[in-house]
Amino acid sequence: MAFFDDKQDETTLALIRRRFANPESFRVFNVNIVKKIVSRRATAYQTPPVRTFDGWDQAAAAALYQEANIDAVMKRASKLTKLHKTTALQVVWTEDRGLQVRVHTPNILDAEWIDPEHPSRIVVTHSASDPAKTTYADWSASTYQRRNFNGHPVPVPGNANGVNPYGILPFVPLFDRLPDADFFLPGGDDLMGAQKALNVGLTNLWRAVELQSHGQAVAKGLPIGDPIATGPDKVILLPKDGEFSYAAPNTPIPDILEALEFLMRSTAATNDCTADVLDLSKTAESGSAREAQRIDLKEARLDDIALWRGYERRLFEVIKRVINTHRPGTIPETASVRADFTELQDNLTESEVLANLKERAELGISSPVDALMTLNPDGYTTREDAYRALMTRKQETQELLLAL
Repeated sequence: MAFFDDKQDETTLALIRRRFANPESFRVFNVNIVKKIVSRRATAYQTPPVRTFDGWDQAAAAALYQEANIDAVMKRASKLTKLHKTTALQVVWTEDRGLQVRVHTPNILDAEWIDPEHPSRIVVTHSASDPAKTTYADWSASTYQRRNFNGHPVPVPGNANGVNPYGILPFVPLFDRLPDADFFLPGGDDLMGAQKALNVGLTNLWRAVELQSHGQAVAKGLPIGDPIATGPDKVILLPKDGEFSYAAPNTPIPDILEALEFLMRSTAATNDCTADVLDLSKTAESGSAREAQRIDLKEARLDDIALWRGYERRLFEVIKRVINTHRPGTIPETASVRADFTELQDNLTESEVLANLKERAELGISSPVDALMTLNPDGYTTREDAYRALMTRKQETQELLLAL
């Protein structure tokens, strides 16, 4: 979390202390590749999905989600899940603020499980500046207890018996990939290691710039300790056989830069990102060339969307249970949600995309139905749905033409 939130200086200084006696003389300099790569990889909520609520008023549902700022929460959750590999959403109801959805990361999250996708117990740490004031929220499907820093239960107003009023855990576990047996998925060590190496390399680079960017004055044949005033308006008087010159440093700056650039490109490539995501000297290239480089990223996005569709459904079920517990009858028990994730925008222009689809239709290898499903495959459950949508649009177009 510190690396993601641009709090890396102390870690870099700790690494420098292992090798140098005076680390305070180094100027720490960071470029946050962790945030850049994680943000590039977390594409599921690049734009908010279109949610269709079956069995419930669409306007009421949209208003509830908007008031709880669900889109912003889910976008941050997707990034933190890509960073940590495991996170959890908690659905919270308060009388003054209504519905809230919070993202919990592994540093404050503990769980017990047999099936990692359905944990039996979750404990959330509520840290305080004074460790003695740290508390824990301990949840199971049937119980809820507040514990102090020693783990002992403390009274909860209005819930003396420690009952979970929802009958389910008000949490939705989120995973970067399907878990096998562990709740907390491993991964990401390569990105953290690369960030540490980059920070130390940049600090050393700046150190080299400060120490070796200027020539070093060298004098021979002069008494030790005699000061020499240098400058274009100064005359340096030398004794017989005396010498004065500037020695050019053998600076390793180009080599350090080349090594750092290699590190950044390699890190981007191993995280399914194109090299230009960390390239400060981008050059223009065709949309087709960029698309060819993004194949791995698009495939990873498809995997992510398959997971997040399920998370959207599970989140709605928890929201429904929590709200109906506090406001009975608000959401029909049979209501459900479908999330239509917008397609990752290609670097082809709209005219290029349409030209490709038109050419395929002219060759007889596709129809306008195929084009509609290609432009938005998540929008239609079946080909028949896409066909009906296309016919409706054509009918609307004909009616509008007749009206003109």
